[in-house]
Amino acid sequence: MFNGSIVKYDPYTNKTLDIINFPGITEVYDEHASGIEWDRRTGLISLVIDAQPAFLTGGANASGDYWLVKYDTRAKREFWRANLTSLTQAKWSGFQDVTVDSRGNSYVVGTYPKSIIRVDKTGTHLKPWYPPQTTNTTVHGYTGICSTGDTLLVIDANGVPEELSEGNSQIYRFDMTKDKGHPVLVPRTPNITLGTPDSIHLPEKYGGKVMLASMNYVGVTVLRSLDGWRTAEQLGTITSDFPAFFQRIIPSTVQIGQSQFMIGQRFPGSIVPGTKGGNQSDFPFFDITAQVEALLV
Repeated sequence: MFNGSIVKYDPYTNKTLDIINFPGITEVYDEHASGIEWDRRTGLISLVIDAQPAFLTGGANASGDYWLVKYDTRAKREFWRANLTSLTQAKWSGFQDVTVDSRGNSYVVGTYPKSIIRVDKTGTHLKPWYPPQTTNTTVHGYTGICSTGDTLLVIDANGVPEELSEGNSQIYRFDMTKDKGHPVLVPRTPNITLGTPDSIHLPEKYGGKVMLASMNYVGVTVLRSLDGWRTAEQLGTITSDFPAFFQRIIPSTVQIGQSQFMIGQRFPGSIVPGTKGGNQSDFPFFDITAQVEALLV
């Protein structure tokens, strides 16, 4: 994250296979690698590069360059990059996650305040698909984003930072075939607190019907929808039993093979001399497959 690069890692051998750097981004002080998405249809990785000031000031400082970078895993080269700040003119910020539709359009979610930018498959046409609804950049909005088919889903933090455990976020869906984004609330049953997820993930294993919501300080909440995310069941939370270092930050989950893993992160940890990041040599993946399956019964 803090170094602004991508690591290719083999979980079966526990070895780092490659480190992918980006000129003008990697090791640049204010630039962080944030949300990442791999599109199996094209082999392209989408990587959001966020700027530090907004996240240090709760959105008050919207300055800095935000990028959407596309990396071609087949050709092993950067495909293109789009400067999101060229659209926003630093009037809003906090971009930290991305998803891609079947037509190659990318949707980048912003937090300060909530917004979604759509970038076409060439990286040349950017539009505020869902523009900010307020000029107050300190209102904490969308944090995570994912999609299934033409349905896009976001987490709205409702003004509570994802760094805090309290709050009651909501899930909204959008139709990606539309020229502009229109959020529709996804009601949840039972009507209990969701908390403030940092990210959301639809594991491929479950065909877009199961959502894993990663919540710092808490764990992973499992949700399910059998009607295309018009409604959702909140099935339960898998609590974090990580060692003390990792109990606070749970940035995401990931599917490896047919198993689901909760990721623990030192954030940021002591900075390693000569770099922008902390020591990430211990970056554990905790297998939560059995717990997820138990909640789906």
